[in-house]
Amino acid sequence: MNNKIILGILVCAVCICFCGCEMMPTLSEKDTEAISSYSAKMVAKYNTKQKDGVVYIDDSDKKKVEEDAKAKAEKEAKANATQATTNSSSSKSGDKQAQQQTPPVPLATALGIAGVDIKYSGNEVKDNYTTAIYDMSPAAGNKFLVMKFVMTNTSGADVPIDVISKNPKFKATINGSATASNEMTLMPEDLSTYKGTLKPNESKELVLLFQFKSDILANIQSAALQCIVNGSTNNITL
Repeated sequence: MNNKIILGILVCAVCICFCGCEMMPTLSEKDTEAISSYSAKMVAKYNTKQKDGVVYIDDSDKKKVEEDAKAKAEKEAKANATQATTNSSSSKSGDKQAQQQTPPVPLATALGIAGVDIKYSGNEVKDNYTTAIYDMSPAAGNKFLVMKFVMTNTSGADVPIDVISKNPKFKATINGSATASNEMTLMPEDLSTYKGTLKPNESKELVLLFQFKSDILANIQSAALQCIVNGSTNNITL
């Protein structure tokens, strides 16, 4: 009897071994997640070092977290860009203000010419500029601003002048806003390209030509001049 019972038990065991795979239930992904979540909760429940247990975040919450993080990053990037622009504008404004506050110097000093004095003698507006050998016309809608200067030898000896070799650039500003660069010509009286020798106490009348819109030159309230030589800019005493 005992042998039969033992045999029966062995037969059942073998059947279970061969049929075990068939009897295992197939779990869906949702069921697997549910079991995992339940297991984690049970572990957390008896974990004395974890105060709040497991916090589950579904897909919608994850998406919201990602969107909030992205929005925060974009906001910070925009704020940084705005700050950089503000700093750049402040820097440019500071540079412009510093340039405006630079004390003016005599034109002869700016050009590095010793032994002469160059004085500004006024300006006039012309539709065109004509001399014995030159006849110049401005662009349509423009007129010439002719700034006049008198260069005088104050040294008591002959002074050779070679302005053209210094390659100076000039900028005229009308009424504090409109600015134009000088017209470079080979006219004998063009200050920017002048070359010659002045005897003691000899004077030479020279000019600088600038083109501006006609309406700007119709009402000149103020005029300013800058001289740029070798990258150095100087405000000129007028």
